[in-house]
Amino acid sequence: MIYKHQKYIKRVISKTLHVVTVLLLFAGCSDETEDLSLGQLPSADFQAVVAEGSNTVQLINTTSTPTIAYWTVENTGQTFRGDTATIRLTFEGTYDVTLLVAGKGGTSTITKQVTIAQNDPTACSPDRPLGFIAGCTEKVWRLNPEAGAFKVGEGPDNGNWWSSGAGDVQARACEFNDEFTFRFDAQGTFAYDNKGDLFADGYLGTGSTACEPASNLTGDQAAWDSGTFSFSVIEGAGINGLGQLRLNGRGAHIGVKKAHNGGETPGGPVGNSVTYDILAMEQNVNGEGYDILKIGVNIGGPGWWTFTLRSY
Repeated sequence: MIYKHQKYIKRVISKTLHVVTVLLLFAGCSDETEDLSLGQLPSADFQAVVAEGSNTVQLINTTSTPTIAYWTVENTGQTFRGDTATIRLTFEGTYDVTLLVAGKGGTSTITKQVTIAQNDPTACSPDRPLGFIAGCTEKVWRLNPEAGAFKVGEGPDNGNWWSSGAGDVQARACEFNDEFTFRFDAQGTFAYDNKGDLFADGYLGTGSTACEPASNLTGDQAAWDSGTFSFSVIEGAGINGLGQLRLNGRGAHIGVKKAHNGGETPGGPVGNSVTYDILAMEQNVNGEGYDILKIGVNIGGPGWWTFTLRSY
């Protein structure tokens, strides 16, 4: 909960600084005879219209003075900008929606609750990223037991710097047995099970290049051990427009543990989330009954790690 408040405060500060910069630019271009007073502080207000029997909500900024509107769905982390915003909320329940408005007189916020009466009946369709990843109950994934299951190179799905080979499926069996379980629930439950072992890869545990017991993860690296976290899917985002998969919670990861947005840190997690771009979703591959999910994370500059997962 403290982390959520910290994120919210950071968003408010960032947006406030943006507005102050805009106001200063306007002031610098104003005629000396103009009234440069800031004016009255805006009083944020909005309407939330939920279509009957729908999971779609229209947000309308009704603040009485001219403002720039920034929206945040606190439960899901979704953010929007503009006097109106149309959002889709997947699960039945009550959501906290915050409007931050910025006007000539400063900024103001208000939070209201929006209630959704039913689950979105289309959300678990395999044609949508959430349904593909989590199914309608839960779905288990492992690294695809073939060459190229994880690789790094210049750009997504490129292994020109390094790529796992067919022999690594056995040599790194303690990595290919890891399970990533996504549950289709309002909490967005994500469970990671390393089966009690890991491939040290030169930086984990004792720093060997062999399999080791997961108990060798100590200090900051202990956050990379098995655990239960949460996830969310951002539809339409990502480099291929297929969406993004965000894992929430310190230590949550898929594939190479040290890889995160913007870099590689072998000593332990550097943040409380990692966002992967969805690169491909293939159903019932070759008619064999399993699905393939390919995701990537940009580690800075042209560098991308790509992970290919198979459903079980």
